[in-house]
Amino acid sequence: MSFIIFDMTLEYQDSPTVTTVETNKYPIQEINYPAISICNINKISLSYAIDLAEELLEFKTTTYNFNLTVEELTSMIIIMGNFYHFDIKEDELKQAYSLHTILERGYNGYNVERIMKRLLPRCRSILWQCSWNGKDQDCNEIFFLKKTSDGHCCTFNSARRFNDFDDTDSFIFASKTVERSKETGSEYGLSVLLNPLLYDYTYKLLPILGFKILIYSSFDYPNTFNGGVREIFVPPKVEMFLNLNAFSFYSMPDVIDYDINQRDCLFSMEQAKKFGGYYSYTNCISHCRTLDIISFCKCIPFFYLVTPDMADVRNCNLKDLLCLKKYRERWLHLEPRYEKFMEPFHETKLPDGSCCITCNCLPSCEDITYTVSTSDIPLNIPYLYWNRKKTRINNHSLVHIYFGSSGTTRIRQDMLLYWYELMSNYGGICSFFLGISIISLIEMLYFFIIRRIKSESPPIMTTNSANNVNIKTINIEPRESERAILYWKEISGAVSKDIDLTPLSLNR
Repeated sequence: MSFIIFDMTLEYQDSPTVTTVETNKYPIQEINYPAISICNINKISLSYAIDLAEELLEFKTTTYNFNLTVEELTSMIIIMGNFYHFDIKEDELKQAYSLHTILERGYNGYNVERIMKRLLPRCRSILWQCSWNGKDQDCNEIFFLKKTSDGHCCTFNSARRFNDFDDTDSFIFASKTVERSKETGSEYGLSVLLNPLLYDYTYKLLPILGFKILIYSSFDYPNTFNGGVREIFVPPKVEMFLNLNAFSFYSMPDVIDYDINQRDCLFSMEQAKKFGGYYSYTNCISHCRTLDIISFCKCIPFFYLVTPDMADVRNCNLKDLLCLKKYRERWLHLEPRYEKFMEPFHETKLPDGSCCITCNCLPSCEDITYTVSTSDIPLNIPYLYWNRKKTRINNHSLVHIYFGSSGTTRIRQDMLLYWYELMSNYGGICSFFLGISIISLIEMLYFFIIRRIKSESPPIMTTNSANNVNIKTINIEPRESERAILYWKEISGAVSKDIDLTPLSLNR
C-alpha cells in the first residue's frame, strides 16, 4: 500500500498535467484568423536598383574614386541580395567591398535595412485587389510591410504594432486588432489579386516565379526554420484556393500555479518584457538564433527582430557576409530538447567545427497551429470582374484563403488531479487494503482521543442532605421543551430500600 501511494505521488509530481481533446467542433468565430504574409520571390526590383545606382553616381565620392557605369553599379547593388541567404561567392567579394565603400562615403554610413526596403517591390504594386469577410477592402489599409525570415513581406492580420520587440511587460495586442473569420467558404475569407511584375525581376529568392505565402499565428515572428509556419508557393496565372483548418491549444488557469519545469510550458504573459508583451516558442527560437549570430559576427541581419537588449548592436553590412556564410549551417540546425527518459543528443560537428544552436525555449501553454490544403485552376483569361468592375490581367494570380469547415479542434491542458481528487485516491487505496477510509480515521480519532479525554474528566459529586447519600451528577443538555430529570437507576450507591426513589429534579 505504501509503495502504491508513494508511486502515485511521484507520478503526480513529475507529470501534474494532462492533455485532452476538448472538442472537434470549436467554432471558427472564436479563434484568430492567421497572419498572412505575401512575399515576392523577386527581392530586388530592377527599376529600383537602377534608381539607386543613378543616385550613387551623383555623389562625387563615387565618381572620383570609381569609374563605373549605371549598369556596372546596378550589378554591384544586386549583390546585396546575398543577405537573404547569408552567402557570397569568391568572385563577388571585391565588388561587395567596393560597394560597401561607395555606400559608406555616399551616405556617411549606411543602413542596410533602409536600402533593402528601398530595393524591394512595393506592396501597392503587387497587391491589385483585396477582399476580406465578404467585403472589398483597400489593400493598402489591411496589408503592412513586416519582417519575416524571407525579408520584408506584405502582411495581413499581424498583431505586432512594430517590426521589432519593443520594451514592454504588458500585453500590448488588443484582441480587436486580430481579425476573425465570420463564415466559412472562399467568399468570406481573404482574397487577393496578385501581380508578380515579371518584367522587374533581378534577384530571385528561389529558382521559381511568383509568390511565397506564409501562414502563421498573428503574434509570432514567422521563421520557416522554427516550425509553426506554412509555406505555399503561388505561380503566375493560377487561381488558388487555400483551405484552412486550425488546432487551438490552451491551458487552464490553475496550471500556471505549477513550477515551470513541471508543466513544461510558458504562458504568453511570462517573459513578456523580453518578447514585446507576448511569449511564444517561435519568438524564443528567433531571439536565441539572433543572439548566436551576434556572438559570432557581432551584428544582426536586417530582417531579424531586435529586442531592447540588442538596441546597440549594428545591422550586418557587406563586410559581414563572409562571417554569415561561415556559420550559416550552424544557424540552420537546432539542438533538440530531451527529457530524462529520452536518448541524449549526439553532436555531429560541422565543417566549421561548430554543431548547432542550443536554445532553452519551452513550448507555449497557449498556441494555434494552422494546416492548409490547396487546389488551383489555370487563370488564362484576359479580364477579371472584381466588384462588378472589369480588370485586365496579365500573369496575375488570384488567391483565396479561408476556413472550409465551421468546426476546429480544441485541445485543453488541465491538472491531472486536483488536491481533493488526490486525497480521494489516497482514501480509496487505504480503504481497499485496510478496509478503512478517511471517515474511519476521524472516528478513530474521536473514540481513542476525544472520548477518552472526556471520560477521564472527574465527575461532580453532590450529597442528599435528607439521607446523607452521595450522588454523581451528570451534566445532560436538556431539550428546550423539557426539564432534565435524574432517575433512580442513575444514582450511584443506591443499595438500600430505605432510599427515597422519587425522581429528583435538576434545575439548570
